[in-house]
Amino acid sequence: MGEEVITMKTEDQLEPTVFVIFGGAGDLTWRKLVPALFDLSQDRSLPSQFAIIAVDRIQLGDGHFRRRLHNGVNQFSRFGKAKAATWNHFAAHIHNQRGDFKKPQTYAALSAQCARLEKGWGTKAHRIFYMAKPPSMFGEIPKYLGKAGLARDRGWTRIVVEKPIGYDLESAQALNAILSASFEESQIFRIDHYLGRETVQNILAFRFANPLFEPIWNRRYVDYVTITVAEDVGVEHRGSYYDRAGALRDMVQNHLMQLLCLVAMEPMVSFDADEIRNKKVDVLHAVRPIHHDAVNQCAVRGQYGRAGAGDIKCTVIVKKTAWLPIPRRKRLWL
Repeated sequence: MGEEVITMKTEDQLEPTVFVIFGGAGDLTWRKLVPALFDLSQDRSLPSQFAIIAVDRIQLGDGHFRRRLHNGVNQFSRFGKAKAATWNHFAAHIHNQRGDFKKPQTYAALSAQCARLEKGWGTKAHRIFYMAKPPSMFGEIPKYLGKAGLARDRGWTRIVVEKPIGYDLESAQALNAILSASFEESQIFRIDHYLGRETVQNILAFRFANPLFEPIWNRRYVDYVTITVAEDVGVEHRGSYYDRAGALRDMVQNHLMQLLCLVAMEPMVSFDADEIRNKKVDVLHAVRPIHHDAVNQCAVRGQYGRAGAGDIKCTVIVKKTAWLPIPRRKRLWL
């Protein structure tokens, strides 16, 4: 059998795409989303016909809004500071739309904007709706998108949901029901932005494609694995979010559990998304839950504390008290 040859499409071959960011004036957009899209544009990994529509209730002039995003790109892009000509070319694709997320008029205006872009391009475009808003809006925005008909074309529409997915099991199930009412499962992307870090993406290759480590990554040679979260960024202005969600929901049940799965999962048959997910689920099924009466023996609570000149950070300390049984009986310490 011949080897399969995978060819990457050029930016002119990629289909037109509209990125709609709900919460366009927020920290996530400034720190992560726009710098990432800018990097993709520099890699020629975005279509030549694309648009970024930033929707928010905050009224910002186009000039002020783009200067703020430019500042974020200069700080967080892997290409470093963007030259004026490069940034202006990219910024020409950014549109700032003010609107209340709970008013149908916002979505009618959004639909009209998408239609104008497609008319100008002379072709149909993919639409990606990214909810960069607090979790309280996760159950509201999809409803309005469905009512406005923006989720109707299932082959061309996607919705992206950041963590946390719900506050507990009941609220997570309710949110999934709301998403499924307007979108098919193949359209819904529940993402964890930590999985985009280069070190995390390299774990699978480090484990399974490395002849030095693959043979010894098992119970015979590995005593335990420590996963440490060490961040320079503090709580900053996200205190109200942390007061509701807490560090456990913000970090442990998504970022750290994903790392646990990547470190402990069995080898995959392929790199297909469903196959990787199934291997991760096997790990979670094998983890022994902490009994309610044993929580005080297995964990130590942390509290927000001040570090440096007014910087607020959160430290969570977990005791090494019990081994977690996982596939191939590796022993992990979180």
